[in-house]
Amino acid sequence: MMRRLSDRPRSVVLALAGILAIGALVVLGGLLSLLPRTGLHCPHPGARVMLDPGHGGDDPGAINDAAGLVERELVLDIARRTQARLEQAGYSVALTRSDPTTGYANTPRGQMANLCQAAVYVSLHLNSFGEPEPNYAKTFWGREEKDAAFGAVMQAALVSRLQPGTDLGDSGLEVLENGGLLTARMPAVLVEPVFLSNPEEA
Repeated sequence: MMRRLSDRPRSVVLALAGILAIGALVVLGGLLSLLPRTGLHCPHPGARVMLDPGHGGDDPGAINDAAGLVERELVLDIARRTQARLEQAGYSVALTRSDPTTGYANTPRGQMANLCQAAVYVSLHLNSFGEPEPNYAKTFWGREEKDAAFGAVMQAALVSRLQPGTDLGDSGLEVLENGGLLTARMPAVLVEPVFLSNPEEA
């Protein structure tokens, strides 16, 4: 007479369950390996300030051919100088990119700030226009409740430091639906201190 499964010894049932569980884990592991990987990480774990040099890679940003200036390279230089000064003041700082050849879309930049659990996120850019006259500092925020107050502080600091002895104007604050600003969970701004297209500022 054939035994029913329930009549088999307990050890056989447990062994069969173990084999099925291992098989399921192998299949699940294989499926997970097919999922896309972001490759994002915090470049400086625990950094309190995330500086984001805009553009990079195939995206040069604004270019002033007459002066031989490229936004992608200038904002990286500004970020490095800012990092050095902040670290001298005792703040830990991370950069979303550390060379001109690396580039990210905007949203991953905010995600990197989240991975670092940064206290603030600042995206650095230089403005540009088709005519040479525009010349003002501007700060953008993404979500009013977390960004607007920080944006006001940043704009006031930019204007007070850059305006004396120049014709630099103050264009104030403006909302910008930028992926980095919207994704970053901490106070986040995008600053454009000067116009690369303005000959004097260049």
